Amino acid sequence: MKTETPNSIAAPNDFVWGAADISKYLGRSKETTWFMLDQGRVPGAKKIAGRWGMHVPTFLASFQPTATPRANAA
Repeated sequence: MKTETPNSIAAPNDFVWGAADISKYLGRSKETTWFMLDQGRVPGAKKIAGRWGMHVPTFLASFQPTATPRANAA
């Protein structure tokens, strides 16, 4: 059985439209994805004109560690 990888669904600078495609991108079931979207737990996802859309760069950026400035010890 062939499964789609996130890269085959959307490029890193694209939008993913529709809850079904977002679920493929996340690797979750449609039901789980609907719940996550309704709860606001998918970074970069918004409901626009009744359709879910996810901005892929915003989603991916949410997993990047943030740099915290360190105080100079000297």
